[in-house]
Amino acid sequence: MLIATRIVFKISNSFDDWAKAFDADLPNQEAAGITPIFRGVSADDPSIVMAILEAEPGVLADHMKNNPNVEESGHIIGSEEFSNWLSSSKHP
Repeated sequence: MLIATRIVFKISNSFDDWAKAFDADLPNQEAAGITPIFRGVSADDPSIVMAILEAEPGVLADHMKNNPNVEESGHIIGSEEFSNWLSSSKHP
């Protein structure tokens, strides 16, 4: 079952620089079974980013823990707020 994870976190650089690093890591994310759904920067604070990614349970956590590109991108480790979301098989 796929889980969509919403992550809100701080960055130490500009959103454009972080996004370039995030995009450069897309092949690694794809190889790990992670699908990015959304990424954006706060309208109120340019040091806060939100990303929504979809993967099997545990895959995203392992990828973030074992990928030096995460911290090198400007992502401030320890600033994350995570929430997980399931899709209903029945749509209104």
